[in-house]
Amino acid sequence: MPADTSSVHSRRAHTVRKSSTDDDLEVRRARGELSCAECRRLKLKCDKKIPCGSCVRRGCPSICPNGSLSSGQGMSRFVLADTTELHNKITEMGQRIRQLEDALAIFQAGVSNEPHPLLRPELLSIKFGPERLHASDKDKSPREHFVDSIDALGTLTIGERGDAKYFGRSAGSETLFLAGADLEPCCPEDDDYTPLAAEIARLSSSFPFNDGIAATERTLDILYSYLPEQPRAWTLCETYLEHAAWAFRPLKRDEIIDEFLTPVYRHRKERTLDPNIPHCVSAHKLAVLYLLFAIGALVDLTLPAYNTEARNYHHLGRAALALRSVFDSPEIATVQAILLMGSYHTMGGKRYTMDSAWSLMSLACKLAQSLGLHRDSARWNMDPKTVQRRRNLFWEMFAHEQFMSLALGRPAAIRLSYVDCEFPYDDEQTLDDSGQPLMGHWRWKVEFARDVLCTVTEAVLTAEPPSYETILDLDRKVREKTLPEHLDVFLSLQDAHYTPYAYMHGGLLSQFRAITLLYIHRSFFAQAMLDHPANPLRSPYAPSFLAAYRCASKMIKTNLNHFERFPELCYRWWNIWTHLFSAAITVGCIVTRAPSSTMASSAFIELGLACDMFAKGAVHSRRARSGFAILCKLRLKAFKAYSQFMSGGKLPKSEDTNYCDDELALFGGHTRVLVSKIMSRRKVNKPNIAGTNGTNGPLAAASPASSSDGLSPGSPMTTEVHPSLVEYLSLLPPGQQVPSPPATSEGLTDSEAAAKQSAYSYVTDPSRKPPMLPGLTQQLAPSFGGWPTDLTQRELDDGSSGLPNASQQMPDASMFFDVYNRSFPNADATAPLHATEDAGLMDLGMLISGESAIDEQWMSFMRDTVLTDNKNSRWT
Repeated sequence: MPADTSSVHSRRAHTVRKSSTDDDLEVRRARGELSCAECRRLKLKCDKKIPCGSCVRRGCPSICPNGSLSSGQGMSRFVLADTTELHNKITEMGQRIRQLEDALAIFQAGVSNEPHPLLRPELLSIKFGPERLHASDKDKSPREHFVDSIDALGTLTIGERGDAKYFGRSAGSETLFLAGADLEPCCPEDDDYTPLAAEIARLSSSFPFNDGIAATERTLDILYSYLPEQPRAWTLCETYLEHAAWAFRPLKRDEIIDEFLTPVYRHRKERTLDPNIPHCVSAHKLAVLYLLFAIGALVDLTLPAYNTEARNYHHLGRAALALRSVFDSPEIATVQAILLMGSYHTMGGKRYTMDSAWSLMSLACKLAQSLGLHRDSARWNMDPKTVQRRRNLFWEMFAHEQFMSLALGRPAAIRLSYVDCEFPYDDEQTLDDSGQPLMGHWRWKVEFARDVLCTVTEAVLTAEPPSYETILDLDRKVREKTLPEHLDVFLSLQDAHYTPYAYMHGGLLSQFRAITLLYIHRSFFAQAMLDHPANPLRSPYAPSFLAAYRCASKMIKTNLNHFERFPELCYRWWNIWTHLFSAAITVGCIVTRAPSSTMASSAFIELGLACDMFAKGAVHSRRARSGFAILCKLRLKAFKAYSQFMSGGKLPKSEDTNYCDDELALFGGHTRVLVSKIMSRRKVNKPNIAGTNGTNGPLAAASPASSSDGLSPGSPMTTEVHPSLVEYLSLLPPGQQVPSPPATSEGLTDSEAAAKQSAYSYVTDPSRKPPMLPGLTQQLAPSFGGWPTDLTQRELDDGSSGLPNASQQMPDASMFFDVYNRSFPNADATAPLHATEDAGLMDLGMLISGESAIDEQWMSFMRDTVLTDNKNSRWT
């Protein structure tokens, strides 16, 4: 019988087909089309890379993609997945290496005085594991010998009755404003206000804790009866949109008209014709309209600041909010009304504070979260118009709260990690010549708040002060967020078509980066002057010194333009005074602590400009009045320090003078306890309060020797700068790199030389009557004649313009006394400057009582920077 060969041929064909299939699989795995063989064997998800992430993680990248490990005993020693066993083995080997090194060192010591070549430092680190090596690499920093962070817990202010408020480390300006408010002459604002109907007054005072039970038809009829005539209502809304919405816009024009103005007045007309028609408009929508009227009246330039009409509408808005619980049944209009009320409090006069504004802002943020505004509304299938309005409201609120948190040094209510709300539609978007989209003002603003400001706020306001490396990282992040050229516009005085909205809105974005950088660098700016008063650019914190000065200079010049165009509008905005005050303190510190710096002459002139603006604003604004009380002292101190330096005399040593030395500690955000009378006065409504026994914190030791060295205008200044400054400048984006200031007067730029000559003319011959600041010699005229006001934004950025020429000089100090006397007729003209002769200024001794946690360097810095230098000072 013949043999059956069919099975042999069948097996051979199967083998050939299997081999062909395997080859095809290997090719496809090599191309990344299939999972690797090992992932397929273990049924793991493969990312189809070569080698794949799973094989790399398990320690077998060499077998990927076509190899596989056989399962069974002993294979774990090939796969380094057991990290515990591996680390134990490394530790055991490290101990053995250490024993051998010790034995070798003992032997080497007996035969030679030279270390053994195998015991070099770089070889001794081999016995440590990889984590230890990586950690040591991270510890090695070019700035490891610097002071890594500065003591800056913030300031706790305590009233005489135990009431307290906290300002964080970034809120130095607000703390000094509070100090200045206690020192300012008594200038009461309209305290004889007559409230509206008793029912309205009761409801207004019950906000926000009214339960809404009082929402009767009669109460709503009373509220509707106070609505202005429709032409006046339209005027107030237009005034709000033109004079207030440029900075904060929780409602757009179409929403104001379609959702509030038209429905409310239509309903009032219907109720007039038929009183039996039930009220169909939400009380909180009525509150929004009244608060729009309040802000519109507050920024109506035809009315005086803090006028009665605005106050009436504010109380009507509060009463309308009290008709329905804001906690249990909020709506979108509830959030909008509370945001508008907070905005009103920021500029509503002495009877309202930044604390109440911040509390209202935080309440609005929490109510917004309860309404889900932080989540994107499109996922709930809302109509497109509602989605856009919710998005616009959330991001306006978010950006505004971030700026307020940074200004007050308090944490924000909403963290970005909880937010997935999309940006609203950019209705200002345009196209460039090539057809590419150009974003609008509001889109760039919210992008800056999300991408930059939120990061800065979280880093700066953490419980642990940020390191200097963190500060420089934040600086780089801010500078990388450049303002697009089509938004970087600064309208000239010759443009006949600009409006308050267009001008103020266009100038707002240009200051965002400067304001943020100043808050970032302020504390280390002061430390740089402490370390190297003769040349702060030699300090390891030179980047902060340079950045803070450039930002402060830019802000002063920009605000000078604002005040030239719309002074009456600028007087009424809190944020203008806050940031201008920070800039003025910064340039003033340069003159008082580093008069030999090449920047001192320009800083001296810029301090005069800021004082001039505060002098004029003090007539209209409580915040300006509080800041002016502090700046007057700083400017006189700067005048004395700079004139003494220019005349060739030695600067006074700190131990020879008994200064009041806490203002700049507050400004720098350092740990302080501040006892304030102003908070208690608000509670008891009395002009005078019995004093409280308080003592100053202990004074620290004297300043570093370098700060008291004699300096003369002719002494050469070293051209060295710290390597950190060179590194910092090299990291700046193109177009923002700034050369280090020259060391001698021969190397000054034209503008610096002109500024130095101008300042020198002033300090050497104060009797000369200069044309530089005519506003100071006039009856607080609204114009800043004699100063350039048509600066472009590029000139503001590089600081190349805005300084007087050599023929212009600074005014003599007596002019500042004259301005103060005319601003406050009932006050002693020299009161803000001669503290030892004015019992009112002895309040500062109470303001700065309690134990100080400020270190020696900060104390020496404060001792020489602000206030009087009278040796007979009686600060207690």
